[in-house]
Amino acid sequence: MLKKAGLFGLLFLVGAGLGLFTGWKPSSTRERLREGRPFGDPAGRDFLKTYDLMARLWEVNMGSAMRLQDPKYGPEGRRESLNLLLDIARKSRPEVTDPATLTLIDVETGITYVRLAMVEEAAGNLPASQTWMQKAQTILKQAGWKDYSEGHLKKLVQAMNKQDACEPSR
Repeated sequence: MLKKAGLFGLLFLVGAGLGLFTGWKPSSTRERLREGRPFGDPAGRDFLKTYDLMARLWEVNMGSAMRLQDPKYGPEGRRESLNLLLDIARKSRPEVTDPATLTLIDVETGITYVRLAMVEEAAGNLPASQTWMQKAQTILKQAGWKDYSEGHLKKLVQAMNKQDACEPSR
């Protein structure tokens, strides 16, 4: 009698498990298809490309800001980090068609040029600093900025560096 009860219990558990699995599998597949459908059309794919680009830019931007604040990175390390950000923006720009996103890329590029100008100025390379600042002012003017003066841009970037590097306010 005990063997029959044990066998019945085992068969019941196997049957219940198989029933739950076979019922769950199709419903979860339908759910995944329903969730993924909005990104299957061209607009959805463009959105995902744009999101990926902005996430990569933001990640490198924060890393650059932290390197700018860290004394163990010299001018060369800072230049390398900022040039990486410019490289990502340059390579990704042709993939984007949304005008608002292109403006964001231009602003990010302009801010990076200001950071490069500040790195060069701190390193004593004033001609390079002036070249980067002029590039920054040109691109930010084209992006629609009202105040793209050197003093304003430096003050803005210093505040952004503190914020992006998660440095507490004083």
